[in-house]
Amino acid sequence: MSDIVIFKNMPNDDEFIEWIDENPNGFILNILRPKIPSNISKEHPKIHFANCSGLKKSLGSSSTTKKYFKVCSNSIEELEQWSLNTYNKELTPCGTCKKRGLLVAWYAEIKNLQAASALSLKSDIDELEECLTSQTDPEKRTEIETLIKARLVQGKFRKDVLKLYPSCPLTGLDIEPLLIASHIKPWSKCNDKERLDPSNGLMLAPHIDALFDSGLITFDTDGTIKIHPTIDPENQKRLGIAPDMKLKIEPKSEKYFEYHRNHVFQKEE
Repeated sequence: MSDIVIFKNMPNDDEFIEWIDENPNGFILNILRPKIPSNISKEHPKIHFANCSGLKKSLGSSSTTKKYFKVCSNSIEELEQWSLNTYNKELTPCGTCKKRGLLVAWYAEIKNLQAASALSLKSDIDELEECLTSQTDPEKRTEIETLIKARLVQGKFRKDVLKLYPSCPLTGLDIEPLLIASHIKPWSKCNDKERLDPSNGLMLAPHIDALFDSGLITFDTDGTIKIHPTIDPENQKRLGIAPDMKLKIEPKSEKYFEYHRNHVFQKEE
């Protein structure tokens, strides 16, 4: 489910400012319009934090509104995919936001915090430490060190969730390297505390994680699975899921499951 909102050909920034107020932890592409309408290759999607000071300075200026348009989302990954689909271009990070940790947020989401296994964490950290050893540029060293810290934090979340769920609660899979530490309330929608809260996590078999993350399954207040109608009985058998499946929802996790039911699970049309 995409939550991308585009502010283009607007008379002013009022609706854009309202979006920022409602999504303070979101992300924004600020895109320069080409002088020649057909010259789309000249557009430059630059990604910012929603509360970027540089963007705030330009708000309210009609000339800026005419010169740029905004594409907004709470997911960096969605914005990157939008840019690739629309312009065949990767995003350029805002310099100010980059210093404030934008690349860490980007790295954590694109690398899929929910799906970080013990093996991938170790591999990523080893690779980053190797880069750090050969890097002499102070700014890039700081950037790499920050990424290492981010991956270590991901490892802590995984270990904490494993204590609660040593196996997948639906399939019983207990081969640790295959289990995925999945956030119940998506990482991109969480504040820092929620991102590290093990009560916001489940250890899931890979195919169960894919179903849960994409909103094709969720869990009711009593823990009973809810399956989207697009997954017919035959495919349910192939996936090893059934309408009578149930997991125990701990009290501290209830608010996260409620969010998943209301905002991630795909509603019937």
